[in-house]
Amino acid sequence: MATLNNVKEHLAKKIQNLQKRSAPLVLEDGIKRIPDEILAQIFEAGHQISEHVKFSLHVSHVSRRFRQVSLRTPLLWTRIASSHHNDLIEAFILRSGQLDLQVALSNHPIDKLRSSLRKIRPHSGRWSRLSLHILREILEIMDEIGLTYFPRLRYIYHELDVKPKGSKWHMPLLAHFDGWCSPFPRGVSFPFMSQLTRLELVFEDYPSFDLASLTQALYRMLNLRDLDLEFRDCDAVATDSDFVALPPMETPKPHSFHIESLKITLKDSVPYTFATSLYSALQYLTASLVDVSLLMYGDPHDYLKDSPFPYGSTMRLQIGLPCHLPFLLRRLLQNCKILHTVEFEMSAFALESNAWPEWPQLPSLRHLRFHGYALLEERRVETMARGLFTREDFESLEIISCHQISEKFLLNLQDEVGERLKWSC
Repeated sequence: MATLNNVKEHLAKKIQNLQKRSAPLVLEDGIKRIPDEILAQIFEAGHQISEHVKFSLHVSHVSRRFRQVSLRTPLLWTRIASSHHNDLIEAFILRSGQLDLQVALSNHPIDKLRSSLRKIRPHSGRWSRLSLHILREILEIMDEIGLTYFPRLRYIYHELDVKPKGSKWHMPLLAHFDGWCSPFPRGVSFPFMSQLTRLELVFEDYPSFDLASLTQALYRMLNLRDLDLEFRDCDAVATDSDFVALPPMETPKPHSFHIESLKITLKDSVPYTFATSLYSALQYLTASLVDVSLLMYGDPHDYLKDSPFPYGSTMRLQIGLPCHLPFLLRRLLQNCKILHTVEFEMSAFALESNAWPEWPQLPSLRHLRFHGYALLEERRVETMARGLFTREDFESLEIISCHQISEKFLLNLQDEVGERLKWSC
């Protein structure tokens, strides 16, 4: 028997080594059988899911065939960076045909940046995406060489302060502005503001944040459909006495402006007084989906006190520190009369021993969903389910990927309360 086991072990190693040696050959043979047209589509799919400016170079250097196919695929050559040397920029432009270009400008010696911009300038009419990475001189150089005409530009990624020079740019199709530490200057109205349908802004490390200026900028965005704001280590709201006075603007009525989605993220050191001022500024909005992530150090209950914000028919919440679930739901539904669906993503809930003697009545709630939540016991889930399902108009309780809740428990509970309880592990 020992001899037989040794033979089996030896054969297993031989088979494993053969598989390792043959796998590349099998892969190579499979690739050879793929028609060029399909291979080009695979390259294009890889290009779409990657944001790397050198994806096309990596693909074209694999083999002679890959290079031939990639050179006949214009989409692969539409990403141009100022970090490329000028010969490479010219090659990319030539190979891209007449497709839209994605241009990234970043921190390089001024002469190199100026030289790159002169190469790209004649094709500014094809720019569809523009990324302006940290370099304060970029806008000055663009203005210097007359680079202000972008008839096909639809997206801008911008780092640091938005400069008034940008108000002179011709961007009739711009719809998406994505900024990092990019406050809009006080008292400056940018023509593109009224065009924007999506705005994403991240603000980090602001001891005193000019919320009034941001608010007035938002009021000018009359076509806004999606708003995403993130604040990290923003310690206080600046007072108007710290700045040149803003011109008066009519304040919209609460919940008078509808958008599709609103996402607010508070991280690290963000006091609840800051959140209160932010909520007041945003209370004119009502959204189909409100997504709030409370990942700061303070008590999460303080950040959802009596307030006309957030306001929407569906709310998605991520709460970093443990909160009291029945209290939180009651507060949300009292403040927002149109709310019918609440989703919790990766949130923690408190385990007070006597906190849930019975489940509160929440008459407007129709759907409640938990995904990946923690610190919630099975007996609390049972109390919640029994309370919710006493109402015939409550439609669904979903528990998704919540590993502290056993499959056996959920099966037994579903047998008791019915198919309105949905779950997956």
